[in-house]
Amino acid sequence: MGLHLAGQMLLVWAFAANIVAGAGFFLAARGREQYLSFARLSYFVLTGVTVAASVLLYYLFFTHNFAFKYVFEYSDSQLSFFYLVSAFWGGQEGTYLLWLLMSVAFGFIILKVAGRYTYWAMAAYASVNLFFTVMLLKVSPFAFLGFYAADGAGLNPLLLDPWMVIHPPVMFVGYALTGVPFAIAIAALIMNDYTEWTRRAFPWVACTALFLAAGNILGGYWAYKTLGWGGFWAWDPVENSSLIPWFMSLALLHGLVLERHSGALRRSNLMLAAATFWLVVWGTFMTRSGVLSDFSVHSFVDLGQNTWLIFFLVLFGGITLAAFIPRAKSIESVPVNTNFFGREFSLLAAMILLFLFSLVVLFWSSLPILTKMVGAEPRAADLNTYNSFALPMGIIYALLLTLSPLLSYKPEAPANWLKTVIAGGLVALAVGILITAISPEADIVFAIVFALVVTGLIVAISKRDLLGRLMPGLVLFAVTVAICLLVGVTNWLFVLFFATAAAAIGSNGLAVIRLLPGQWRAAAAQTTHFGFGLMLLGILASSAFSTSDRVTLPQNQAAETYGLQVTYEGMANTIDTPHNELILKIGENGKVDEGRPELYFSERMEGFMKRPYIRRSFLYDLYFSPQDIKQEEAPDGLLIGRDQPASAGEYKFTFLGFNMGDHTAETAMKVTAEIAAEHTVHGHVDTLRPAVTMLTDEKGNASTMDLPAQFGHGEQTYFMSIKRIQADRGSVLVDIPGLLDAGAGGDRLLLDVSKKPLIVLVWIGTTIIMLGTLVAFVRRRKDAIE
Repeated sequence: MGLHLAGQMLLVWAFAANIVAGAGFFLAARGREQYLSFARLSYFVLTGVTVAASVLLYYLFFTHNFAFKYVFEYSDSQLSFFYLVSAFWGGQEGTYLLWLLMSVAFGFIILKVAGRYTYWAMAAYASVNLFFTVMLLKVSPFAFLGFYAADGAGLNPLLLDPWMVIHPPVMFVGYALTGVPFAIAIAALIMNDYTEWTRRAFPWVACTALFLAAGNILGGYWAYKTLGWGGFWAWDPVENSSLIPWFMSLALLHGLVLERHSGALRRSNLMLAAATFWLVVWGTFMTRSGVLSDFSVHSFVDLGQNTWLIFFLVLFGGITLAAFIPRAKSIESVPVNTNFFGREFSLLAAMILLFLFSLVVLFWSSLPILTKMVGAEPRAADLNTYNSFALPMGIIYALLLTLSPLLSYKPEAPANWLKTVIAGGLVALAVGILITAISPEADIVFAIVFALVVTGLIVAISKRDLLGRLMPGLVLFAVTVAICLLVGVTNWLFVLFFATAAAAIGSNGLAVIRLLPGQWRAAAAQTTHFGFGLMLLGILASSAFSTSDRVTLPQNQAAETYGLQVTYEGMANTIDTPHNELILKIGENGKVDEGRPELYFSERMEGFMKRPYIRRSFLYDLYFSPQDIKQEEAPDGLLIGRDQPASAGEYKFTFLGFNMGDHTAETAMKVTAEIAAEHTVHGHVDTLRPAVTMLTDEKGNASTMDLPAQFGHGEQTYFMSIKRIQADRGSVLVDIPGLLDAGAGGDRLLLDVSKKPLIVLVWIGTTIIMLGTLVAFVRRRKDAIE
């Protein structure tokens, strides 16, 4: 049996084994447990053939079997081991197989931890794996190429980066994990039994949030250090398709904390668990259907899978609604305690805000699809659209982060707190409107958000037992406002954003300190919120206050930018060499460093690829991004006129006049140009007299003869000869070999240099977010086992 047939048969067996396993678990859930062992055996078969298919695909890559279309399109014979590994997920077909491999592995989580929900959960999980097996039959990685190829097309140059070996599998772990809470939620709904669903699902929601966070963060860091456009997030619809499930999982985490504590929000949490998985499938449709090809640099081409993608969107939505609607009224839940001074209020508010943010991003990301559905010209939202709602919502979220560690589950509202809310709100709104009236950099959105933030802080301060713990946040809030005004931040919404983010950092930082080291498991939320505060601060500082300077660098000539002397010294290789480096010398305070950004032409991508050089410090990054490079041609000569002195090398030349010589001879005429040559370093001046003699032979044929003038300093000698006389203009064009062509053939580099303040806080903050989410997983995993 050929390898092509073997690969196709493995995919068919995976499809069949999944169907049989799903049917077996369904029958076992209906009480016919004699089918349980058969279901388990089928699931092991599914796992085995999926592993075998993955091994086979790697075998094809490592043996460079370019007869297979997928191997040809995403590898070549020169690809290193490291990148042959990542070629597996270089295209759509491989990512479906990678996704299935991870999904079947996570099915064993359900078998181990789902408890009473196991049979129904595994039956529901079979629909998840059905998605991947059907898509693999539709877009198989084992299809033949159709023609002979001695070598492959090679991996996309953008994927030839260590971070892209890590980022995609991490992201797909997060995607695959969303199926676990989905299956447990569907099982709980079918059984109408919710006694253990929160405890069973909670750790895996936290794990999902962890890997989705890691995937988004690694992708942002890769974009920042690899793509050369200077940013880490562009609100690209495909980027958003991975951001939305992350924020939905965070909303679900907040809801599960509430449900675990009081039994509230059970219906919402069940639907959020299903919605998070459904949104991953929706993101798959947006990414792989081809509808975003004109709006996203990340979009895949359409491989003819749209019908099946839509089918599974309808299927998963139908399964969820069919399980939820008949049981919705019977699901027991309790009202949320909405006392402003209680932790339940802050959890509910955070959950709602995260949910709404996800919905708004979902709508604008789906705009190309929605406009196409109604027959209009497809269009996408611009950056300003996203920023217009992200900034105010970020401020409100930072306020909630500031208050959340101070609140308890048994709140006591102070006397007359409602009057405090009304009075404080009116005063805050009046101040906000006043600022809006006198400042062109403020608007009604600022006035409303300002009123909400200040009112929230006033009400919190009114409760004396909160004041002491809130003080670090308040101090940082005030100090940040003062710093913003001192450094000239004129946008009042930015000032408020910075101040609330700083307050969140102070409030949660103090809470973490109080819990460490003895209660580190209890510090998960505060650690995560501390990281969010840092991330918010870094995002706005590095984006809104980034500055850029575009400089043109002739080879071996220095230019100044941001107080640095930057010299371009040429290319390490030719422009068509993969990962060709440009050599930059960067001088500062007498110290010279070397930077090596990349710029090269890729035949595969049919364009220039670039990678920046980043000079890092805590306060800011300097980001050197090559934009273009032009080859200089040798100069035609040096034009020197009476009023037009010219320079070359260390010499300045001044035209003194012509001496036309003897015109009486019938066969010859001599023209001499008198030129002063001043050595700009030593000050020595020579008078040069290059000449040209025009001869006429007996037959009347004319010819010319150069009589160059010699000059030089020390051992360096040059000869100046006349190329063209412009007597009517009082100028002469001369050639000086060795001096004029010293830079001939050199390059001119067009370089963007950007300064990105406090961007390090983005990476520190996101790392702390992942750490806090990991602690949450460890804590909830321990609770689930006990």
